[in-house]
Formats: sequence, C-alpha cells, structure tokens
Amino acid sequence: MSAQTIENVIAESQEAAPICRSSDLLPGWGEAAWLEGRQIALFRTEAGRFYAASHHCPSLGAKVMARGILGDATIEGQRVDTIACPLHKEVYRLDTGICLNADTEALAVYEVTERDGWIWIEQGA
Repeated sequence: MSAQTIENVIAESQEAAPICRSSDLLPGWGEAAWLEGRQIALFRTEAGRFYAASHHCPSLGAKVMARGILGDATIEGQRVDTIACPLHKEVYRLDTGICLNADTEALAVYEVTERDGWIWIEQGA
C-alpha cells in the first residue's frame, strides 16, 4: 500500500490509523510503536492474532510491555491470549486488559484490524 493510499484511507476513516505492516510483527513477539504521541505495544501471537496495548506497565508506568511474555490462559473454559509484564509477571488479557493474577489496574488495550497487509489501530489510543 502506498503512502498516498494510506493518506486517502485515513482521510476517509478517522476511526483507525495504520501503524505498521503486519509482516513487521513476528509471531510470538512484541514491538513498540508511536501512535498520536503515545507508546503502543503491538503483538502477534503464535496463532497469528494481532493485539495492541499500552507499552506502559500499569503498576509502575515503565515502558516494557512490548517485551512481555506472550501466552494464553483458560478462563471459564475459553482460551484467551495474554501478556505477562516482564517486571512483575502480572498477567493481562490481551482482549480486555484485565489482570488475571493480581489486584492491579487494567492494561489499556486497543482494537486492531489487519487490512491490505497493514495493522490498523483505533484512533485515540
């Protein structure tokens, strides 16, 4: 997708912004990116699902979440993708941001879509 095409799509939809190519995210790994002056952690699970969350640890505010440990957990019989903070190992659901193993603030998560080989994040993230 060319830069001009991206600009046209953004002009048509103020609800989402392209942040990187989906091929830039390796399975099982996280990357940090800037969106509207904020650091966002982007993830691609081993199963190929994409997620975006704040790059800041909810407990300390340290910019570390993209280096967290991707995993999954069974919640009420359903498998959910998770990220563990590399500092305290608090485990957060990537779909809701809720912490599963500590009484702490939720991790901010953002809606992600993949279109035309690009990862799009909701505006206002």
